[in-house]
Amino acid sequence: MRRMSDPELERAIEAVQSILQPLRLGEFSEKIGKVSIYVQSVAKSWDACCKAMQTLGQRGAEDSKDAMASGFRASLKNSLHFARINLDAALVQALQTLVWRPKNPTKTDESRKAAALKRAFDRSATPGKAMLQHYISSSDPLDKWLVAGPWGHEYLRRRGMDLEEFDLALCEILECGSSVAGKIVQSYTRICRAIDEVERSALEAVEKPRLANLK
Repeated sequence: MRRMSDPELERAIEAVQSILQPLRLGEFSEKIGKVSIYVQSVAKSWDACCKAMQTLGQRGAEDSKDAMASGFRASLKNSLHFARINLDAALVQALQTLVWRPKNPTKTDESRKAAALKRAFDRSATPGKAMLQHYISSSDPLDKWLVAGPWGHEYLRRRGMDLEEFDLALCEILECGSSVAGKIVQSYTRICRAIDEVERSALEAVEKPRLANLK
């Protein structure tokens, strides 16, 4: 593979791909594969931007260079937006595989139960720990599904909590760490951080003065 012109951005993209590669298995291969494709598209957009800048050369009009940089930023935002959407979908799919979801409760039942759980966890300074303790102690299947499933993850995200510690503990409780679904859940936060690093590196790269002087 041809080396990219920005080593830091290249390393960031490779870091994401190295985490994703072992997870592209079975029923999860499609969504994880889409994450990989969208992240890799950042490299293609960057190469296209660099080639365009080279064509302009040092005497290129500044407004043209600014337009190319803006185009790259828009492409970056779009690619990583869809990478994150597919990563979130893979997480939900993995949680649905690992945590049993009751079939009988209605959406109204789920909404009422979720509201009650939210009120309870809002009182805790460490909601992740409180939720894990509740999962272990509760005999209500709906409680367990809400706490360990997508609702619980979204709640912790809104509270500004790091999901990694919660997910590692959850997978230990579920004894699923060696399964593909378990590995996706355990790797989710790491992948999010790696994608954030791609975004940071790309935005820094396009701001580097030497971009306008590529030969």
